Amino acid sequence: MKNLQKHTYSKSAAISQLAEYSNLLAQKPTLSERRDILPFFKRSPDLNLLISYHLPKMRQADCYASEFDIYSDFKADMIVGDSKNHQYLLIEFEDGRPDSIFRSKGNKATPDWSPRFESAHSQLMDWLWKIEDMRGTGDFLNTFGSRRAKFSGIIITGKNMNLSNQELDRLEWRTSKTIVESTHVMCVSFDELLENFQHYISIYK
Repeated sequence: MKNLQKHTYSKSAAISQLAEYSNLLAQKPTLSERRDILPFFKRSPDLNLLISYHLPKMRQADCYASEFDIYSDFKADMIVGDSKNHQYLLIEFEDGRPDSIFRSKGNKATPDWSPRFESAHSQLMDWLWKIEDMRGTGDFLNTFGSRRAKFSGIIITGKNMNLSNQELDRLEWRTSKTIVESTHVMCVSFDELLENFQHYISIYK
């Protein structure tokens, strides 16, 4: 399994990376996971650590890894962790499009969940299942520092979605009802992520 890379958060570096992220969103109406998102976050370690603050139990993220191999069976786009308190967040990036979460089909009044969102949700479940399955191994202890390490997941997808009140309610209901190890599987858009980065940078040293 790929080792986690230690990193000390730098507010000045985060501000610089935030400017680049803001420009990326402003310049492109849609975002490709492979061409835009993954390359950007591979070179933005301080923003990676800030994603962890979507998880309230995460005190101080200090490590991360992109394309994190999970026992050769799966590969997470990103993992961010607090190695002192053994809290980890698995991150699944998807494309940033208006129809990334919901997609209209035919004459149906209520849109369907998009195939990409359904796939992302299933991938997160598989990652969490595999990690739990390997909890008793020496490799798990060496990587995560404790056999009682806790894991959560977040899907980051969608841009300029303009979701209706009903769609927002459906998304909120689904994420709030999907609980793994007493923690919700979260979902935010790339637009929301920009606002959250701005907030986190303002309050965290």
